[in-house]
Amino acid sequence: MIPTWVAVVSGISLAILALSAIVIALASVAAALGVREFLRVLRELAGPALGDVRQLIGAIRVEADGLVGTSREMRGRIVAAADAAQARLADLDALVEVVQVETAVLDAAATLRTVRRGLSLLEWGRRTMKRRKKP
Repeated sequence: MIPTWVAVVSGISLAILALSAIVIALASVAAALGVREFLRVLRELAGPALGDVRQLIGAIRVEADGLVGTSREMRGRIVAAADAAQARLADLDALVEVVQVETAVLDAAATLRTVRRGLSLLEWGRRTMKRRKKP
């Protein structure tokens, strides 16, 4: 016969383990939200600059087309520079989107790993309790 105090201590320790798993899961969620907030701030800071760069590229194209006195070679160089800048801007925008998706996926994976770990601890505790209940 198992003494009552052993069952109580086991139950309390199992509850502490479950609460620890919940705290870890909540910390993972909080970290994911922090990363999301950081990316939002980064986008807010970079957004106006990207808009200004797009306007600048548009202005360069308009001015390049409007210059009558320049040679075709010079005009071609300016347009090529504007196209290269626009391509780099598109690459930067794509990179920011990939980083956001990757961060979200990594946070979800970390949260799932934490939850699995907590569930395995609960299952281990449940198995332990079942073994001790048998005479």
